[in-house]
Amino acid sequence: MPDAVIVADGEGRIVFANRQAEGMTGYTSEELGRHRIELLVPKRLRAIHKEHRQAYYRSHNGERAMGAVEYDLRARRKDGSEFSAEIALGPIDTPRGRQTVAVIRDITKRVQLESQLEHMALHDPLTGLANRTLFFDRLRQAMLAAGRDRKQVALVMMDIDFFKAINDAYGHLAGDQVLRKLALRLTFPMRASDTIARIGGDEFAWILPGVASRDSAARIVCKLLRTNVGNLVVGPQLIKVFVSTGMALYPDDGENSDTLIRKADLALYAAKRKVHAHPSAVTPIGLSARKRSRR
Repeated sequence: MPDAVIVADGEGRIVFANRQAEGMTGYTSEELGRHRIELLVPKRLRAIHKEHRQAYYRSHNGERAMGAVEYDLRARRKDGSEFSAEIALGPIDTPRGRQTVAVIRDITKRVQLESQLEHMALHDPLTGLANRTLFFDRLRQAMLAAGRDRKQVALVMMDIDFFKAINDAYGHLAGDQVLRKLALRLTFPMRASDTIARIGGDEFAWILPGVASRDSAARIVCKLLRTNVGNLVVGPQLIKVFVSTGMALYPDDGENSDTLIRKADLALYAAKRKVHAHPSAVTPIGLSARKRSRR
């Protein structure tokens, strides 16, 4: 069988280990036979594992199927590294008393795959930022925490000015690179409690929990944009990127997520109207294109 099999007596001493157990743990069967089963448990978990082992032995509850526990089980190798495991247990009566058979399955690859799938479900595939699903969840969590702690949450909606012109001038692949590079720049200065999300197209949203006031939130946003928005190098091109923003504050501008988003969107649209009313103030095409036009 592909799984490790280990048999322990009533005191937890290992009395048998198959070859798969040797390969999985790095110990020989002789080495395992000189120790209790806690040898294969991370040191921080050994005390609680001993309690669980003794309770299982005393209870005579019979078999515990693979995957029956809801919490993550961790096992320890000889080199000190750890891996995620599923463990099935079963009692067996022997001439030397009741013993316990443990079948151990290494599920590291499955856990990694599940983590990757969860990340894909909650993050934008192009930029790696939080997607709409994770954004709405984080916003609700931030508002609940702010209501409980009597603090404020700033929601900032962002939109790239004249993004269509960038796509038209350099192509959609270059436009995708702009989105990726801008996402990376927006992520770098964030606090651990902040969330930056790509809502769709060239629109981003930024959640800032625990802000002191509207003015302090505005200063954080201005510093972010001043530092990280501007010229982006995309292949051979130097593209100038401008961003319009709109901000709303919880609970002053809305006591639920829909109202807060609507207020932030209205502020964003107002900013966009000013940009489109004076398009000469914003150059949507990059510096390299401007240089060529002067020749």
